[in-house]
Amino acid sequence: MNGTWIRNDELSDDPIGQLTTAFGGRSRVPNPSLEMAQRLSERRRSVKVQADGNRILIENAKREHIHLPVDGLPRRYTADRTSAAYFGGGVLEIVTSGTDLPWLWIETYYRSGDRLVHVTELRNLTVPDLNFRTVYDHAEARPAPAGPVEIERLPAAEPAAIRIVPPRRRYGEFLSGQVEIQTLVVEPLITAVEFLHDGKPVKQARKPPFKARYRLSDPPREETVEVRAYRDDGARVGTDRMVLNHVDLPLAVRITELRPVGSEGSPAVSVAARIAVPRTAVLARVEVYRSERLVATFDDRDWGRQRQGTHTVRVDALVEDVEPGDFVRVVARLADGREQEDAELLQGAEYSGEIDVQLVQLQILAIDGNGEPVSDLQPGDFEIRENGERRSVENLHVSNDVPLVLGIAIDSSGSMGIVWRRLHTVVRTFMAGALAAGDRAFLVDFDDTIRLLQPLTNDKPLLAARLNRLLVDGGTALNDGLLFSLLQFRSEPGRRALVVVTDGNDEDSRSKAAQVRDFAESMGVPIYFIGVGRSAPPPILVRKLTRRTGGRLFRIHPDLLQSELTAEMERVFDRIDADLRHQHVLTYYSSLPPGEGIEPEVRILRRGLTLKSVLPLFGPE
Repeated sequence: MNGTWIRNDELSDDPIGQLTTAFGGRSRVPNPSLEMAQRLSERRRSVKVQADGNRILIENAKREHIHLPVDGLPRRYTADRTSAAYFGGGVLEIVTSGTDLPWLWIETYYRSGDRLVHVTELRNLTVPDLNFRTVYDHAEARPAPAGPVEIERLPAAEPAAIRIVPPRRRYGEFLSGQVEIQTLVVEPLITAVEFLHDGKPVKQARKPPFKARYRLSDPPREETVEVRAYRDDGARVGTDRMVLNHVDLPLAVRITELRPVGSEGSPAVSVAARIAVPRTAVLARVEVYRSERLVATFDDRDWGRQRQGTHTVRVDALVEDVEPGDFVRVVARLADGREQEDAELLQGAEYSGEIDVQLVQLQILAIDGNGEPVSDLQPGDFEIRENGERRSVENLHVSNDVPLVLGIAIDSSGSMGIVWRRLHTVVRTFMAGALAAGDRAFLVDFDDTIRLLQPLTNDKPLLAARLNRLLVDGGTALNDGLLFSLLQFRSEPGRRALVVVTDGNDEDSRSKAAQVRDFAESMGVPIYFIGVGRSAPPPILVRKLTRRTGGRLFRIHPDLLQSELTAEMERVFDRIDADLRHQHVLTYYSSLPPGEGIEPEVRILRRGLTLKSVLPLFGPE
């Protein structure tokens, strides 16, 4: 990006033209707005970019410049504005916001071939929101040949319009027969929703709540549900699609057969194992050990033709010269480094029938008598029963062993302004400390509109930079924000948690509290509420959600002294961090066939401890 760039007028948008369109004619544009657009046009005639280590210098045609570190952290640049710069993935983003008045100015720079593209977004000024693009040629470049020119466009982060709410089901259950499909409608201009089943129309709903009944196949199979949302004028404003009965098993290894073979003088055991491979993963290698000695190795050439629809792979090996005390160990490794293993004693091995690999994963949090989370748990501390029969605990993973998927949903309604700056700082600190290597997080912004501010990522500087896009304004759609945030988890593997910061009762949602409660319970995501105020969020909603999901409610009074307010927010986020660090994942193998719903009962056997939450981690969509 370094160098001096000259505007290409043929490829660039005209800010005056944008305003003219927004107001329905140039004569209708207020003079202050027209003057602002003219000044913008003059400033965009050229730009000079200079990267200096971890800092960036931008100078426009008016010799106005901004010089900032590219760390995503906001800094007071003048008395009335704060600016932050972030560079990542070849994209430079500079966000400037008002310190007193609610406005946001987002500038994005990126290369498209030999040209530089500069996208300017203005939100919540005294004029309609603007979004225009300026394309620059390098000052020293030769003139481009005549003809049509395609300029790469970055995908815009648009507000959500409509989302499918997955039907309720038990752990691992496949769906068949009559199923009701509900939707989360966020865009207020939606007046009709078309429902499709495997690409064929099912129904068109013309009034809320927008939902439809589907007849699914029996026996179950993968089926696609799709919704298309329309405005009153017939324009499509949003779509969503979901695959039902889409199996994505967690990585699991199970020794399924042990059979003595050979004579007494040369004892040997035939071993068979099944490996369940996540749909999106690549199985790189399987190794079979007799105790610590490697006896067999398999790769894709050995099992490539044996793959089944559920991505289950079988391997067979012969373990010879078995001695007393020997055991067999089967280790599976994915291309991304993840691995799992299973082990069995070989002495006295007898034939065991084929067993389906169906690993059940349960996220648990245990607390002591003081309500503090407990970390020194062992597999023997738990009893698992399935349909009344006891099941052996396969493993108990501590938080460091299982990646975290963290959602943060922030209420950006106008009344949040009193805690806004300090909240930004505390949330940045929390994300930096709570997210370890391999963990991921997403950000949701809700006022009377819902936005996915940042999809799931493990890039902590990017998450911190995306907080700069939050703008305090508008009402509160708490139910919609909760439901939309929970939908981001869907079939994501790993431990999960959602942190919600809000100061108000719901005023603008289109979804009902009961729909949110039912879906939260079925998803099994702990929800931590931080209520910035004396009565928000609604006590009834929060009590049910936190009790059913194992989350908590914290209240912060906004009329505290500023130093006390910051300290209180830090204390609350530290408490949430402690819970996340004490989460465990308990696993066992179910005897039920794949697709049959599982409802395990889990008890903690150690005296003085209580299970605060036992939540299923789903594999299928």
